[in-house]
Amino acid sequence: MKFKEFKIHYFKGYVQNNYIVEYKDKILIIDGASRPDVDPLYEYITKQLNSPVEKVKLFAVTHCHPDHAGAAGIFRKKFGTPIAAPHDIDEWYHGFRGTLQHLSDTLQSRFMARKMKSKHRVLYYNKRINPDFKLYDRSVLPGFDDWEAIHSPGHTMHNISFYNKKYGILYISDTIIDSRGKFLPPVPVLFPELMKQTLRRIAMIQPEYLLLAHGEKPFYKFNQK
Repeated sequence: MKFKEFKIHYFKGYVQNNYIVEYKDKILIIDGASRPDVDPLYEYITKQLNSPVEKVKLFAVTHCHPDHAGAAGIFRKKFGTPIAAPHDIDEWYHGFRGTLQHLSDTLQSRFMARKMKSKHRVLYYNKRINPDFKLYDRSVLPGFDDWEAIHSPGHTMHNISFYNKKYGILYISDTIIDSRGKFLPPVPVLFPELMKQTLRRIAMIQPEYLLLAHGEKPFYKFNQK
């Protein structure tokens, strides 16, 4: 998609969709991808976009699951790219129960990869994100003041979405998934009442475009007939 200030490139990750927002002088990566996506992302940016990796100024992460945070920390270690993420993201996998949840979520991502017939790759990653920038509801993304974080709990407690108000673009991560042309809730929905509130908020925002982390199409026109 092309807009006046930027282009949005669709990057098909290992088990998820990612979006690369390319400006004239900088790049924003939405979401944190999977560990196997680190090298393909680098190749895409440097070869397909013909841009130096230093042009990537921010990894914007929505939540802590392996397909949404697994690449961000490794990319930062290799290339120095800062991470913006929910302020409480590292509380999710805290302690012994959190470690078990981290292992469970990693195995679930492995199952998804097998279902998609993706080649076997290591998915394990550091469960602590340690974001450089902590995001709250309505926080503006550092260096990208045309995008803001929207608190979107339901799938986890700390989920956020990313919204560009000028063009009505909303990346909703796992709040909704597209399965064979049908919009469905993610698995699991750990906080159903909060998920209902999130869906009502999306309806109130009335975005023009939806970007989904899991779907057969990269871009969806809201209320498209």
